Amino acid sequence: MDLRTLLAAVLGVGLGLFFVAYPGVVIRVHSAGRTPTGRDGEYGDEATPARWRRLVRLVGVGLALAGLYFASTLLG
Repeated sequence: MDLRTLLAAVLGVGLGLFFVAYPGVVIRVHSAGRTPTGRDGEYGDEATPARWRRLVRLVGVGLALAGLYFASTLLG
């Protein structure tokens, strides 16, 4: 059993599921420390656009599929 392949499978599936389940957290962490470009929102409004959430979820699905591929090569 190859340890690196096992770690790649676990990390891919884990990160993929995290990206799918919590896209807002991923976007918030990615944009931490940046100044806002527009000041037209409501006070305390941290809503992220739906297209960014869809993109993060799509990346998460890709990561999960890559992790499943590594797991299948490890098992099969």
